[in-house]
Amino acid sequence: MRILLILIFLVVANVTAMGQQRLLGIVVNEKGQPLPKASVFVAESKIGTITDTTGNFILQIGPIEKCKLIVSYVGYETQIKFINVKEENTLIKFELQPVSKQLKDVIVRSRKNDDWKHWGKIFTDAFVGNSAFATQCSVLNEDAIGFTYDEATNTLRAYATEPILVKNEDLGYLLTISLVDFTLHTTDNDVDYQGYYLFKELTGDPKKRDTWEQNRRRAYALSFMHFVRALYNGKLKEDGFEVRAFKTPGRAEAERVKKIYDQRLAHYTDSLNHENNELAVKLTEKSFNKDTLKYYKTALGKIANVKLSAPLNPEDIAIKNDGKYVALKFKDQIQVTYKKIKEPEEYYNFRNQAALNTSAVDLHSTDIAANELVMPQKNNPYTELQLTKNIPVELSVSGYINNTNLYMNGFWGWWEKVATKLPYDYQPF
Repeated sequence: MRILLILIFLVVANVTAMGQQRLLGIVVNEKGQPLPKASVFVAESKIGTITDTTGNFILQIGPIEKCKLIVSYVGYETQIKFINVKEENTLIKFELQPVSKQLKDVIVRSRKNDDWKHWGKIFTDAFVGNSAFATQCSVLNEDAIGFTYDEATNTLRAYATEPILVKNEDLGYLLTISLVDFTLHTTDNDVDYQGYYLFKELTGDPKKRDTWEQNRRRAYALSFMHFVRALYNGKLKEDGFEVRAFKTPGRAEAERVKKIYDQRLAHYTDSLNHENNELAVKLTEKSFNKDTLKYYKTALGKIANVKLSAPLNPEDIAIKNDGKYVALKFKDQIQVTYKKIKEPEEYYNFRNQAALNTSAVDLHSTDIAANELVMPQKNNPYTELQLTKNIPVELSVSGYINNTNLYMNGFWGWWEKVATKLPYDYQPF
C-alpha cells in the first residue's frame, strides 16, 4: 500500500510539474438545487466539461494563470466568473437565475412571426461573417434565436435562450456560443456583440484534418489573436505587422454628421421601398437647409483627411513588464497593417462594392468595362484601433484580451466573426 501511495504521489507531482491545474465547483439554480449537465468552460477555448448529477464539476485547465469561466444551462442566464487560477483554492459556486419572461416572449414571438426568415441572413452576415469560411458555417439551432427591431433607431437586437450551435466545416469546429448581447445598427451596419465560445473538434479523416489545419493557419495569420501574441512577445515586425499612429482631424464631428445624414437617407430609402436610391439622395439633401447641407458636406469630407506617423515600436503602444508587453496603451488611434498577405477577395469586394456595382460600359474597342478600369489594387489588410475609454487593455500570452474598451474599424471589424474564430489554445504548427 505504501508503494502504491508513493507512486500515486509521484504521478500527481509530475502532472503538477507539467503545468496541469484543475478547478472544482458546483452549479445550482436560484433555489439552491443542483443543475446536472450544465456546461462549464473556459471562454474561447476547447476546455470544457458538464456537471454531474449533483451539479458538481472538475475542470482540467492546463497552465493558465487567469481565465473567464462560463456556465450555461438551457432556460437560465449565462454566468461568468473571472478566475485567478493560482489564487483559487476553494469550491467555485455558480447560482444561475432563470431567463426573464420578457426574453422567453421574444423567442416565442419570433418563432410565431417566422422572424428568422426576415432577419436570419442579416444576423448571420453580421455574426458569422462574410468571409469564404462563413459559407461553410451553419447555425444548428435557429429556433433558439429571437429578434427585436427598433424602427426609431434602426437597431436590430438578437437574443437566445440557450447556447447557439455553429458548425464550421472549413475550420473543423463545432462552436457552442453563449450570446450575451447582439446589437446591429442597420443604417451603417455597425455591429456590437458579446459572446463566449467553446470549441469542439470535428472528426475527420487525415486528408480532412490536413485541410482544416491549412485553413486554420490562414485564419490565424489574418487574426487579431496573431497580432496580440506578436505584440506580447515584442515581435511585431518579425510576424509581419506594421503599426502607425492614426489621426483624422475633425473625425468625431464627421461621424456625428454622417449618422444624422444616414438616418435621414434611410428614412427616404425605406419610404421609396428601395426602388429609387437617386431620388432618396435628392430628397435627403432637400430636407436640410442650404447652409446646413454645405456644413455637412464639408464635415463629411474630413473623414478622408488621414495623417499617419512613421512605423511605431511595441513600446510606443503597449506597457512592458518582465520583458513582455502586457497591455495596450496609446493615444488617439493606431493603424495596424499585416504585410505578409493581401486582403482576401471577399473583403476586397466588400470594400469596393460601390465600384463593383457600377454599370459595365464598353470603352471604344478595348472590350474592357469601366468598372474594371477604376478598380483599385488589393491592399495589405489594415485596421484602425481605438481605446474607447482611454483605459489600457490587458494582453495575454495566448492572445486573449478583454476587448470591451477596444474599438475596431476596418479589416478586423469585418474579419473577426464566428467563421474565423480560433480557440486561444490553438497553435499553428
